[in-house]
Amino acid sequence: MLWLCLRLPALPLEAISENHSATTLALIHNNIIVMANSAAQQAGIAAGMSVATAMSLCSTLELRSRDLQREQQHLQNIALWAYRFSGDVCLCPPNAVLLELSASLRLFKNLARLYHKFISAFRRRGLSVKLGIAHTPLAAELLSHQHLNPVNLVNAAGQLQQAVLQDALRALSIRLLPLAPKNLRTLQEMGMHTLGHIQALPRSALERRFGKDIATVLAKLQGEQTDIRPKFSPPETFNSQRHFDGGLHSKQQLRFPISALLSELEHYLRLRQCLNRNLEWECHYLDGNREVWSLDLSHRHFDRRSLIDLVMLRLENLSLQGAVETLSLYCEKFISNEQHNEQLFDIASNSKQQEKAAQVLDKLRLRLGPHRCHQFNLQDAHLPELNWVLRDAHKPSHKKPSLNSTAQSAEPNSAMLKANNLLRPNWLCHPPEAISETAEGLFWQGELHLLQGPERFDGQWWQQRQTRDYYIARHQHGALCWVFKDCLSRRWYLHGFFG
Repeated sequence: MLWLCLRLPALPLEAISENHSATTLALIHNNIIVMANSAAQQAGIAAGMSVATAMSLCSTLELRSRDLQREQQHLQNIALWAYRFSGDVCLCPPNAVLLELSASLRLFKNLARLYHKFISAFRRRGLSVKLGIAHTPLAAELLSHQHLNPVNLVNAAGQLQQAVLQDALRALSIRLLPLAPKNLRTLQEMGMHTLGHIQALPRSALERRFGKDIATVLAKLQGEQTDIRPKFSPPETFNSQRHFDGGLHSKQQLRFPISALLSELEHYLRLRQCLNRNLEWECHYLDGNREVWSLDLSHRHFDRRSLIDLVMLRLENLSLQGAVETLSLYCEKFISNEQHNEQLFDIASNSKQQEKAAQVLDKLRLRLGPHRCHQFNLQDAHLPELNWVLRDAHKPSHKKPSLNSTAQSAEPNSAMLKANNLLRPNWLCHPPEAISETAEGLFWQGELHLLQGPERFDGQWWQQRQTRDYYIARHQHGALCWVFKDCLSRRWYLHGFFG
């Protein structure tokens, strides 16, 4: 087992603002400073100070309340991002995430390559991170406080160098151990300041003096006892946000954070193997007001570039109420990725055509407004005039194909082939036009000659039974017509024209 711990020491500040280093900033809770950024620390601000003392040291100090809920959401976003590197991810509140990397090393070839991916990704986001790597989860957690380069602990084959690892563990301060404060004070009074001092003592004597907790910690640290951690799984909904110090004043300035949020959503959808059907945006303004606006989607594949243009098009119809301090993206409507059995040489062109059609439909809905775009949908009915229904284009059908329907589509039977070969007109008359029947034949604005038929339609017995015999006829002017004889009333009707 190879565990990596990602520790974010500045998580409370980074959850509040990604650009927290631009000003002199400190977080408070119950009028006490809980964390200060580097600029505030240079001014003498430290955790544990009262607000009055801090303001006396720095009159330009910006104070903000600590937001535990936002910190938890930020930590979950980090875990979701780390999920791409390992399927075994664990949350370690308040500010760490654990990953099991044994399988990932086979994918990324070596630890050095994986290490650089982590570091570069955190630098792009402007996040500070400390890494710890070890053979057990607890050891990785503790080593992350020292911020040792993991490459120094692992050889080229990805195996831990046990001698170097044990030296690093022995040098750890006992204050990092998850023990009761009373026991930690007693150990320090006994002159035990590092983990190596404790490991040098007999474990049975430690257990008699301090209880089973210290023996359990030491056993988990060395892998002698199983350390079971609850696994992280992607949440059922997507929720992320971007905060801007001083606010953004124009719609064009929102383009970059919109792109970043959609990139996070793309990764989330890839993990869950699903597709979103909506985008719920929320703007938090500097004056405290909020504005929510949504965007319904009909796409079949996630295309971030197309979605950015679509969101910016949606923004054209909105007027910002002021400077945007926070932009949030929330999604709760998802469908599973569609799986199709198509021909080898048709799948690429069909998918592109369908995706382009979905993009055009989304743009039309934005331009014309909701409930202005409609489309025809098939529905099960025995009579031709009832086979079609007009529905709003923003309500796509999400019916999942069953195993039977998949098998039938892959191997159609003779009845299905016969049904697909039946001719149907492009235009239907609504209602059907009456045809005159004389001794000389059928007449509707001219003479009709029957060419093919009959094809029997018999249904609606539970309401008002309809029994019809359909024929293909040629009009005297050359047009092909679809006519039927009502077997109950014995009358003829014109029902449609072929193109």
